[in-house]
Amino acid sequence: MKLKKYFIQNVAGIATFMLTSAISTAQEGYFTTYGHEVEKGELEFMLMIDHTSPSKVDREEGQRNFLSQMPKIGFNPTNQLEIELMVESFQEFGTGNAKFTGFRFETRYRLFKKEVFLNPTIYFEFEDLDPETRFKMETSGWIITPYKEEPEGNPEREKILESRLILSKNIGNWNIAFNWLNETDTRTGATPFGYALGAMYKLPYSEHEASVYSCPMHSDEVSDKPGECSKCGMKLTGKGDKKNVVASTLTFELLGGLGDNKQFGIIPWRQEHYFQPGIMLHLPNGLMLSTAFAIGLTDASDDMVRIMLMKMF
Repeated sequence: MKLKKYFIQNVAGIATFMLTSAISTAQEGYFTTYGHEVEKGELEFMLMIDHTSPSKVDREEGQRNFLSQMPKIGFNPTNQLEIELMVESFQEFGTGNAKFTGFRFETRYRLFKKEVFLNPTIYFEFEDLDPETRFKMETSGWIITPYKEEPEGNPEREKILESRLILSKNIGNWNIAFNWLNETDTRTGATPFGYALGAMYKLPYSEHEASVYSCPMHSDEVSDKPGECSKCGMKLTGKGDKKNVVASTLTFELLGGLGDNKQFGIIPWRQEHYFQPGIMLHLPNGLMLSTAFAIGLTDASDDMVRIMLMKMF
């Protein structure tokens, strides 16, 4: 009960802060896939919440529906480097099982300042997590191994070094991105492999931006702001250019495991694989709200409803 109360208080505080803070335009709308865009000086606050219906495999082991959360703070000191810190927790329905499970520290480095073909970017993340952690930042390896596993005992903590090769390209309003990922257990050297493939489309609309206001009847009555004509009292009309503003972003992702350094490959019923469509809405006052549905494509995959709130300074 104390943990649940602590979680609710912290979520409320984070959400309030995000709603009252200023923001610039968000750079990406993916949940799992990473792209190449990094803008110097951006400070990012994010809260991700998943509602998960466990896979057939996990249900047979007694797992029930649960909520998992990941607050995140990130900063871009240059146009090529991003650093982020994340923490995780979960609450399982009907069992009282609730935990703060650990943290992740990540860096993402874009190799070239200017746009180049596929914009290669490298990513490293250190994870210090409880083995029972539930939040799904990525998928890799096997759920049911195709080989006999050697008994290792139950470690108190998982200490994982994740690396990714990110390839990403903007084509008009589209972004296409591919991530190859490795998750190396620093205790044993075991390295599961995974992938994430994303396509994102930005839906713009035209917004009139007036630079000069004038009276329809008296052309000599001009102003740089809205108002009324001093001669006839008519409302001044604006003249200027239109600019494109992103109203929402559609995303489509495929992600899953590719085996490990003992056996590489795809055997769907032994692995997690997901199709993950989503949408990011650009709301008033700069608030960004995203939702996605991670649809499990195999018996070893969960089903998830995902929500993300974001502010970027």
